[in-house]
Parts: sequence; C-alpha cells; structure tokens
Amino acid sequence: MNTIHHYSNLMKNLSSMTSVLNALAYDFKETAPITTLDEQLIDGLVASANAMLLQAEALKGVTYDPTPDP
Repeated sequence: MNTIHHYSNLMKNLSSMTSVLNALAYDFKETAPITTLDEQLIDGLVASANAMLLQAEALKGVTYDPTPDP
C-alpha cells in the first residue's frame, strides 16, 4: 500500500499552519495585542490540535481487518 501521499499532504498542511501561526505571533507582537476573541480562538485551535494529536497517535493502534466483499 502506498500511503506516502497521505503523509505528504499532512506535512504540506502542517507547514502551512506553521506559517500562519508565525504570522499571528508576529501580528500579536508588532501590530496589535491579543484580544479576548483571539484568546478564545486560540483555545479552540489548541483543542483542535490536541484532538488531532490523539487521532495521529491512535493510528499506531489500528488493526488490519479488511471488510469482506459481499
């Protein structure tokens, strides 16, 4: 099975998200302070990221058990 394209897509998206996080950090430092709404959105982002970490870790425990053809 060729899964490399899945990992490639994930890494591409992670790179993009890292770039956006860096841009946000720059904006918060140089442009305007963090607002209450920003803090709420960051909390949501952290919660989503933690859920993704759990999903990624769970991949190690997936057991090969293909569904039989009818």
